[in-house]
Amino acid sequence: MNFYYRGFIYFLIVLVPIFYRWKWNDGHVFVSSDPQIKYYQVIHLAQGGSAEKCFFPASQIGFKTEQIPIGYPWAFFLKNGDCVFQYPSLFVWVQKLFLFLFDLKYITYFPILIFFINFLILDRIIKLFEDRPIFILITVILIQVFSPVFLSSLDYSELTLTNFFLLLAIYSYVCFVRTPKYYLGLILSFSIVFNFQLRPESSIALVLFLGSTYILSDAKIQILKQLLPYVVFALIVQCFFFAYNNSVYGHILGMRGLNTVNDLGSNELQRNFLGEWVADLWGNDFKIGIFKGYPILFLSSVIVWQRKRNELIPFLVSGLFFILILPILSPYRAGVDIFGMRYYESGIYLLLIGTFISIWKLKPYYLLIIILLPFLYFSYKSDTRAIKQWSSSSKVYKEIISEIQNINPDLIVHRGLSLSYLMGEGYVKYPQIAIFSNEEWLKVEETLKDKPLRILYLQWEGNRLVKDEFPKKIWKEKFDINFQLKPKVYSIQSEYKIAHFQGLLLEKKH
Repeated sequence: MNFYYRGFIYFLIVLVPIFYRWKWNDGHVFVSSDPQIKYYQVIHLAQGGSAEKCFFPASQIGFKTEQIPIGYPWAFFLKNGDCVFQYPSLFVWVQKLFLFLFDLKYITYFPILIFFINFLILDRIIKLFEDRPIFILITVILIQVFSPVFLSSLDYSELTLTNFFLLLAIYSYVCFVRTPKYYLGLILSFSIVFNFQLRPESSIALVLFLGSTYILSDAKIQILKQLLPYVVFALIVQCFFFAYNNSVYGHILGMRGLNTVNDLGSNELQRNFLGEWVADLWGNDFKIGIFKGYPILFLSSVIVWQRKRNELIPFLVSGLFFILILPILSPYRAGVDIFGMRYYESGIYLLLIGTFISIWKLKPYYLLIIILLPFLYFSYKSDTRAIKQWSSSSKVYKEIISEIQNINPDLIVHRGLSLSYLMGEGYVKYPQIAIFSNEEWLKVEETLKDKPLRILYLQWEGNRLVKDEFPKKIWKEKFDINFQLKPKVYSIQSEYKIAHFQGLLLEKKH
């Protein structure tokens, strides 16, 4: 079975996330929470704006950016007054290339395209250590499908692109050490830098892998001499991004890096390191835990201690070490239930590459299959659990968007920011703002004094967001908002129940 046949099988597997994305996008582009912000960045760029500046359609009817219905942890105001989104511009720029070939309505399929490419790169990596085609095929499928990596293909995020540069860096490095070629060094340099720009925690896994590989090598001086020009080149490219980030965000690490540094040094986010470590690895009331969700990682841990020193040890050690230390390094507990595992994907790639290649060297094969089946079953159940939750969320999302579409307001006003995670495609179609007191509502009436608009006012009684993810001050000032609306110039015409939100339609008094 050659590479092209395996590639065709990978393509057939990728039809699964394509089907679910098509199903969820039926009628409305399904983006909520973090993905919607990334979607707005692409929309803004496509409309001639910048990738980093806040997309705020309501500015067209006279509202100030300070009234944007998006805040922590997505939108931030810099010292110069500019509003910027947190997520990396590189993800948006790359998608601009995608838009040369495909219509904007297909943009949420971009991560699936990269997911397919990752199949092919991973195949090439496995081929470096395993020459039996059927085992290459099985290994790639197990890693891509029976791990949290599969879930990132269904989400509209930069994760698959981050994984793309991670895998490309691994492949180019291993090939370079074996046969130094200038193009491999350049690919390695760019991959390391771009990986860091997309998700800095992924770079931790990459550094652990490269460092452990180098330390365990027998030709350290020779490798260092060969890599030195490309290390210098990578630093030059990284300096370009540092300069860009500093000019746009006022910090060399960009908005995501600046926000992470601020949160690490803040007393607003209370850290319980032991509790967080247990929750991320084994679960709690809000999270399923990486080892409980994908117990195949227990098998990986056993393989680590059984393997003698060889070229797979860096994969095993760096992957496992990354997974164990990340809950301590990251200040964020983002991601409820099974969706809190995206931080681990880089380490999971490394650990599972080393695990499965090692497993195929053991015998008898029938015993391996018997051992693997229960682990794969639980991985399958975790994947389907996530798909069911996404499918359920898409139904609620469509209900909200469809109801708003039926009302067809000229403006949507949010009470606080607790509703912003489900604005989705509606934010592009309808101008939206947020207010935090009745006094601010009166200012809205003043702004619209010459514009008799139909206004849909949205509020969420009994806000049930997981507030532990927010600094206390921000939660109190922006999310825990419960004032009663008392309009003067406008009057309430009708009331609506929109999913778990309450809606009031207001029009100007005659």
